[in-house]
Amino acid sequence: MSISLYRKYRPQTFSDVIGQKHIVQTLSNSIVSDKVAHAYLFTGPRGTGKTTMARIFARAVNCKNPKNGNPCLQCDLCKNITEGRSLDIFEIDAASNTGVDNIRELRENVKFPPSHAKFKVYIIDEVHMLSTGAFNALLKTLEEPPSHVIFILATTEIHKVPDTIISRCQRYDFTRLSLEHIIEKLSAIAESEKISIEKDALEMIAVASEGGMRDAESLFAQVIAFEDKNITAAKVQDLLGTTKRQSLEALAKNIFEQNSTEAIALVNQLSQDGYDLDVFNKSFLNYLRQIMLVSVDEKLSKLFSFELTSEQTQALLAQAKGHSAKEILFAVECFTEIAGKIKSAFIPQLPLEMAIIKAVSGPDSIVQNQPTAPLSAKPTAPQIPVQEPVKTAPAASQEPSKAPTPVQAPESSQTAPPIESALSATKIEAPEITEPAEIRNEAQIADSNFTLTDVKKHWGQFVQDTKKINHSISAVLQSCQPVSAEFGILTIATKFPFHKDKLNEHANKLTIEGVFANILGLRLLIKVITTQEAGIEIASSLQQPQSATRTETPPSETSSLLSNAMNILGGNLVE
Repeated sequence: MSISLYRKYRPQTFSDVIGQKHIVQTLSNSIVSDKVAHAYLFTGPRGTGKTTMARIFARAVNCKNPKNGNPCLQCDLCKNITEGRSLDIFEIDAASNTGVDNIRELRENVKFPPSHAKFKVYIIDEVHMLSTGAFNALLKTLEEPPSHVIFILATTEIHKVPDTIISRCQRYDFTRLSLEHIIEKLSAIAESEKISIEKDALEMIAVASEGGMRDAESLFAQVIAFEDKNITAAKVQDLLGTTKRQSLEALAKNIFEQNSTEAIALVNQLSQDGYDLDVFNKSFLNYLRQIMLVSVDEKLSKLFSFELTSEQTQALLAQAKGHSAKEILFAVECFTEIAGKIKSAFIPQLPLEMAIIKAVSGPDSIVQNQPTAPLSAKPTAPQIPVQEPVKTAPAASQEPSKAPTPVQAPESSQTAPPIESALSATKIEAPEITEPAEIRNEAQIADSNFTLTDVKKHWGQFVQDTKKINHSISAVLQSCQPVSAEFGILTIATKFPFHKDKLNEHANKLTIEGVFANILGLRLLIKVITTQEAGIEIASSLQQPQSATRTETPPSETSSLLSNAMNILGGNLVE
């Protein structure tokens, strides 16, 4: 069985390590100056060299002939440690030794001096997997270990390590490797293995590894198994399912240059070639993110240095120039909206085509073409005729011949008349209901000339006309009361907050405004508040207003019925 590439080409000295320069220099200097600490904590993403660095350090501190902090690899101690035969180097997997008993056993063993080496070195990998009890058992030993013991803790999840452990160690943060470093290492492996591989193929492998050298070497071994000696970019694409960066650059260029034809053709060509369009969309979103960040500041390109070569970074900076942040952000929004929808789409390329057309059109054109009133399943509000006002019922003083028949007050011994008799006190003409006006002119609203008296006079007609359009709104309005009419704004008070929320819904407000505007012949706005906000109380039974012309007061029961009828439906009591 062959040895995997990441084991075969694992660095053996500090000089062999690619990247992590700050850690290499610090550790090698501590060995040269003989200032070795008793505990170290290595943290960082997977495959960035934590365990490798721990093994190199274990060899270096015990080497008989170190050179500039590097182990010689020739002495017996170096050979034994490299071959895994040393009795003084312990590699412990914390995931398999999580209990207190395992740590207690370790505490007993550290008391004994090393058998051959200068130091006993305990490398505890994935230390965050230890239980709380195990961490507590390790604390005292980790703080004051014997002089012949060195602890090296490694973890990918530093937030799970207690602060009491972190404070007792020298902490070193490992970073993701840059794309150039990974390509450099893979090129050296390809040369050693006598494999021919295209530069674009190396870049694809390096990008897919996401800054982890071990992942890159594992992917490279997989590619070698797929195509032995002559590896092309096309073969890597077939194996990894990645997308050419040239396609990402071309699509972004077509969108920014508003060339929807070429952009759509590119997407359909990728679909015909068998590419996963969902993966392509994710790659394109990442590419747009990179353009967005460098458009803010070129220094932000360091955030994704592990993804791009220096040539790709320069190409990215060139493409970001001349485009506003608004334009780039809108493109990001368009392609973010379709994330996760491509796989479930009946036509996979359709969501991408829609996003392209929207992005090419730009944010301004989308806003201009957007309808003013949102679509709603609720009934539409009546439209306000602009050319001529709606005629209301004539006043009795203007046309005496058409005055309604006066309501006679019954004798106290008679039964109170039904409420229908009170309705004859006023004549109501229902307005013609049309579609709502799409645009409300604020200047006309400000010039609207109506008073609270006008509103109260037609309140009953308003409730009845609203009922023809929406029964639920009419029912709510029956328990409401108009409280003010100023600057073209009619304020209505209601007892309950949920009634206020219902009436303040956009479609309902359009309905109310339209009906009242039809009655008054003026444009207006509706504002709904609660009685608590208005500082008033709505009585369950309103008192009948005093009339200067009446000389006789009707019985209380008749007065209550007539008063309710007039206040609800806007009737007038006349002699």
